[in-house]
Amino acid sequence: MNEASGTEETAETGGLVLNLEWTLAALPEEVFRMLTEPAELVRTYPASPARPPLTSLLTVVTLFDNRRGRPSAPEAPWRTLMFRARSLMRSATTGDRVTRIELFFDLVFVFALSQLSHYLLEHPSWVGAGETFVLLLAVYKVWVYTTWTATLLDTSRLEVQWMLLIVMLVSLFMNASIGSAFGAFGWLFAASYLLVQLGRGAWILTVGLDRTTHDHFVRTLIWGFMSAPFWIAGAFFDPGPRLMFWGVAAAIDLGGHMLAHRLPGRKTEGSRVPLPGERIFERFGLFYLIALGETILSTGLAIAANLEDPLILLTGTVSLAGSVAIWWCYFHGLEQEVLEKLDSVDDQFRPGILAGNTLVVLLAGLILVAVGDQLVITDPTARPDLTTVLLIFGGPALFLAARGVFIRRVLGHREPSDLAGIGALAVLASLSFLLPAFVAAMGAVLPLIGVAYSDAVNRRRRRQRSSGRL
Repeated sequence: MNEASGTEETAETGGLVLNLEWTLAALPEEVFRMLTEPAELVRTYPASPARPPLTSLLTVVTLFDNRRGRPSAPEAPWRTLMFRARSLMRSATTGDRVTRIELFFDLVFVFALSQLSHYLLEHPSWVGAGETFVLLLAVYKVWVYTTWTATLLDTSRLEVQWMLLIVMLVSLFMNASIGSAFGAFGWLFAASYLLVQLGRGAWILTVGLDRTTHDHFVRTLIWGFMSAPFWIAGAFFDPGPRLMFWGVAAAIDLGGHMLAHRLPGRKTEGSRVPLPGERIFERFGLFYLIALGETILSTGLAIAANLEDPLILLTGTVSLAGSVAIWWCYFHGLEQEVLEKLDSVDDQFRPGILAGNTLVVLLAGLILVAVGDQLVITDPTARPDLTTVLLIFGGPALFLAARGVFIRRVLGHREPSDLAGIGALAVLASLSFLLPAFVAAMGAVLPLIGVAYSDAVNRRRRRQRSSGRL
């Protein structure tokens, strides 16, 4: 009876393959070749005595037990292979250049940064700063998780492009509600945030990820569900309790990102994640450049509103000089050093996580810089109060602190100029209460210029030492 049963199973399975071969013969040549040629993404499942090499979709079908409706052996991952046959993951031939649709997607977050700057400008208090930071974390999480998704996937595929456009649409409404997120439209902000985070998180599990990346995004979705009740609950309370609830939710989301969404007994092996490190760092750099552009936009609008002020030329020049110094410290040489370091390591996932954590601090610093510049341009001769001093000097200090930690953790060396710059900012901030606001702003820019000059000198010396060894 067992023999008969075995013969019956073989006949059924063989019939399935014959029927499939007949069906494939009727398909267009291009589709036939796509289905029968080796699938690139199955290479991570090497052949073994218990599992024959997978040469085509036909081989996958022969592994399927047609009678029971499940794999005929435990090591024949039917569902996994069928998903991967239509995977949207980026391949070696896709290319690592950032696409136009990704840059187009970033534009909606220029609006978000502008909204955050205006919110802090209208609420210059400790509570306002806390609310702004919570909103920044939510905006940043939408951007960074979507960017990681687009970096792993093939953005030339229509499904990925539609995902970006849908996230862009929902994010537009989320960013539009920033000004009233702690008012009448907190529900819109929270609903938009959760729709993007949970919806995109569930969608990416259907696109044919490799096992390591799939497990990571499952844990990411679990962390998202952990914070969701606090986002939802906060929307039903007044601004005070809402800040508490949303603060807890933002802390959970930030903690998940910092821990690479680790769960008890489960973590991501970074060397097994197919992350193109150079590409993700390029995305971070381009987004920071856009954020710098928003700072310049805010400065330009403040100048346009105060053209009659006799000090406008001086204050506008000082504001732009600060943005140029930050750009120099970030992009001139440092970015290239990071890319060279990535070429020498196998695990590009961990540096990517660290870069993401650093970027949110850099963005917070830029928001402080933008608001401080607007206050100085609006009233340059006034004696700055504590709030203005913290805005003027806190932005550059956050930038240098985040940059120093990143250089130490990724490049493995310290930049004494960062610590010196932070110390100089602290001293000048304590003296600025006695000076007009425009003089205080000049004092905040000088340490940044000093750090930029020190970076240029140190890099020149390192290049000379390297050429001397050769």
